[in-house]
Amino acid sequence: MTAEPVALVTGATSGIGEATADRLQAAGHRVYAVGRNPEALQRLQSRGLAARALDVTDEVAVERLIAEIIAEHGAVDVLVNCAGFPLTCPLEQLPLDDLRSLFETNIVAALRLSQAVLPGMRGRGAGVIVNIGSTGGRFASPGAGGYHVIKYGMEALSLSLRAEVAPFGVRVALLDPTAVHTPFVTSQQEAQPSYADDDPYATFKRRYADNTRELTAKRGVMIDPDAVARAVVRVVRARNPRPRYIVGLSGKLTVLARALLTDRMWDRILLRGLRD
Repeated sequence: MTAEPVALVTGATSGIGEATADRLQAAGHRVYAVGRNPEALQRLQSRGLAARALDVTDEVAVERLIAEIIAEHGAVDVLVNCAGFPLTCPLEQLPLDDLRSLFETNIVAALRLSQAVLPGMRGRGAGVIVNIGSTGGRFASPGAGGYHVIKYGMEALSLSLRAEVAPFGVRVALLDPTAVHTPFVTSQQEAQPSYADDDPYATFKRRYADNTRELTAKRGVMIDPDAVARAVVRVVRARNPRPRYIVGLSGKLTVLARALLTDRMWDRILLRGLRD
């Protein structure tokens, strides 16, 4: 067994997860970086990370990985749940299998991984679980209702788990980043989809895509994955981290605006430019 603290980072093959794995390794952790992209895993391995192929929705594979880490190091000291993906679509047309997949990847997997590492953390009387949420868990907007549903769920998961495990010396914190430059987001920005003439949401979808591209192109709206990774390291080092953190100035301003505006005022702002 090694003396260095052990961190497990999911969704580590790109974006926030990859940046977090690198930051934790630089901070002195033995990092198990997991994901599903073979080429990305090889890249992580070449940088000295313990890269492992893992589908976080595969409970047997999760148990096998945790058993491997425990056998080598005794326990997981830090768990960072980063796995997830965007989901934008009017709710009427949202494929339910897509929603189920995101729920399993983002919520159920985060809970299963937490359940797997908590016995070791309780045994040591210490441990940190960091869940990556989104400012989309603090407000709702048209066009991404399924994503908001999942991110609201992450808020509930993190806050409930935090209160339950605090007596055992385990710290749980939720990071809610604003929009982040990731491969997923970039691909959505660059996409030029076509819509059927009989699609009742065709105009809405075009305007939603145009508004999103225009908004995210503005300076200061989006942040880099490393900004979130640095916040993760600060939380891991904190003796008494806050329950929730918003990462990114634009996210803080949006959440503040939502808190100050009435529901009707919020609706009017969101629907501006989306209606005929």
